[in-house]
Amino acid sequence: MAGNDITLTSGIRSNLLLLQQTTSLMDRTQQRLATGNKINTALDGPVAFFAAKGLTQRADDLNLLKSQMDQSVSTIKSADTAVTQIETLLDQLKGKVQQAQDNLGDDANSVSLRKSLAQDYNEILRQIDDLAKDSTYQGKNLLVGSGLRLDATSSSKSAVNSLDGISNANTTNVTKPDDYVVSVTGSGAISANSSDVADAEEERGISNLSISGFQSKTKGNFDPVTIKYVGGKGKDKTFTVTEGDVTVSKTFTQAQWAAAKATGQILNFDTQFPSGTHVNFDINFDDIDSVPDTNGVGTSTIEKFVDLDVAVTNMNGIGEKIVRSGDNLEGQQKLANGENAWGFDTGTARFTIDERKLLNSSDYPATIGGGYGRAAEAIAGIPSISADNITGDSTYTVTAQADPANFDFSTGRFTSYSVSLTGPGGSDTQAVTANGSVTFTGVADNAGDATVDLRTTGLNGLTIASASDAAQADGTERISGVALSAGAIALTSIGGLADNLPHKLTYSIQASTTSATIVLDDGYGGKSTVEIPLTGGATSIDFTIDGGVNDGAKITLTLGAAYSIPPNSEGQVSYNAIGKFTGPDQAQFDVRAANTGQTATMSTVQVTDGTDANNMIVQLNETNTSMITVVSQNVQTDGQGLQIDQSQNGWLDRADINYAMDQLNAATLRLRAAASSLGTSVDVITTRLDYTNSFTNVLSEGAGKLTLADQNEEGANMLQLQTRQQLGTISLSLANQAQQAILKLF
Repeated sequence: MAGNDITLTSGIRSNLLLLQQTTSLMDRTQQRLATGNKINTALDGPVAFFAAKGLTQRADDLNLLKSQMDQSVSTIKSADTAVTQIETLLDQLKGKVQQAQDNLGDDANSVSLRKSLAQDYNEILRQIDDLAKDSTYQGKNLLVGSGLRLDATSSSKSAVNSLDGISNANTTNVTKPDDYVVSVTGSGAISANSSDVADAEEERGISNLSISGFQSKTKGNFDPVTIKYVGGKGKDKTFTVTEGDVTVSKTFTQAQWAAAKATGQILNFDTQFPSGTHVNFDINFDDIDSVPDTNGVGTSTIEKFVDLDVAVTNMNGIGEKIVRSGDNLEGQQKLANGENAWGFDTGTARFTIDERKLLNSSDYPATIGGGYGRAAEAIAGIPSISADNITGDSTYTVTAQADPANFDFSTGRFTSYSVSLTGPGGSDTQAVTANGSVTFTGVADNAGDATVDLRTTGLNGLTIASASDAAQADGTERISGVALSAGAIALTSIGGLADNLPHKLTYSIQASTTSATIVLDDGYGGKSTVEIPLTGGATSIDFTIDGGVNDGAKITLTLGAAYSIPPNSEGQVSYNAIGKFTGPDQAQFDVRAANTGQTATMSTVQVTDGTDANNMIVQLNETNTSMITVVSQNVQTDGQGLQIDQSQNGWLDRADINYAMDQLNAATLRLRAAASSLGTSVDVITTRLDYTNSFTNVLSEGAGKLTLADQNEEGANMLQLQTRQQLGTISLSLANQAQQAILKLF
């Protein structure tokens, strides 16, 4: 059956077809007006549809890249924010260094301040590292670099730590592989800063100040020596000498000074510290009282030198050698107890120094010095002990002892004395009567013999060697005048004479017609007067000295049974006597097995490989053929980054402070270079982001040109089609009127 069983006239069918076409066009125009597109499906225009779809998809891909680029910019900005703060921390570091440079004094307060500033400096360095590590954004950190790290090998650290007196071997701020050769030299001889010695003599009024000796293996130190004086004009003088935590004080009285001055003797301060340091100086009250503006109080500090060096040479660099020495001045790479640092361009070698054990690593000879204690001055040469008889480093003690009967009052010296040498193998005593060598039997480690050159020239005036207690006259007697005969008088007892002094006791006799007056003068300002008859039987006369250093001393004279003093006569009797000596003095010294010096090498190598995990790749187009790699910059303080080392040696040295400032200046440039690199990257990304924004609009606009409808045109079309539809309806109605005319026939 046909689709349309109704037969229409040609005119009606023509008008119907036109009306249908108009309706279809109206539907299409209405869709365009509703969607705004003239191409909505591939049927609307395949070529334009698929062309527009390609442009739209490309624009969508670029819009996705825009988001990624925006995040990349944020990542770089997070790093740049941290860089700005790190630059602020660098300024703080420079402030610490500048403050240290402004306080370069050697006084305790300045040294303490610089150590505190050095600790603050290290803490700020740690904050820089923490800040760099905390700048991660979406899993990327652009401030920690590749992670490449260099350090000393464990075996080479152990080799350096095996050196006696060295521990905690380490390297910091390593910029490239290198070998650091460590060597230890020095005899351990002790001396002092000559400028400090001169200042102390001038400021304290003392003279002949000497600081000498050899470093002890068990109690040695690098500490300075301080001499404190308390007194005043016309008062007793107290001197306190300190080294480290050991203090020795001695008071010299006005009476002692008067006695010394009267006899031409010298007051002397002498002490030996357990460290091996020997301090000796002469005291003159007149010189001390003439020092202006002391008010009886003052302290002098003498920098001590110790002949011990630790040298480090970087072999793979430029062959630079840095020596830290106990003989250097403070502030000029002086070796110190504790951590010491040797800074090179390739890195910094750091060790902890034990000032007592280090001597075992040095190339010292088998020697001692004459600066050990008071009795050591009797040692003229170096003790000779065969190295075959030394199994290790040993301590020996010299003790000198004298008999009062061997004291020569004309020279003020003992004519002979005995010396004992005690060592690990035993003890031996030998008599010394002249300069020469004395062999001590069986005192070395392996029961060998030791030879010591001794001299009889004396030590510190009368106390060349310590005499035992003396209470008797030496038997010398001088009589002048005719008051008494030699057989009529004798010195029978002495008690209480001043220590460490020879005495000449003078008795002056003045007779009248009935009695005689005897006046005892001790030569040190002390006197005693007794009156006796001109004649009589045997009798003892007691004298008690009044005044001077011998105040209260008692001396007894005995007169013979038939003594007789002529009337109106005068005479004089004198006796020599020595007081009690406070010794014995001892000298302790180390006899050391010869050592050629120990060396070790610390090698630095790469211990962590670098990685690009923190580098950021930014895609710049939809086909991934254009991109930029933002390289992670290392702005940490290590040798692969800003190359800022930790403070060296507590900033005791000017050179270490200047070294820190030089590193900070270089680090500022490196930080700026890192910031510049990040800035260049963000500029490129921002430029491409702006371009992508613009190009996406171009693509969208191009797609719109292919598919978007002209609303004005489509509105006009709709109006036209509506008119056409109305006209078509009228035409269809006119065409149908012929059929309606037939109906009128009925």
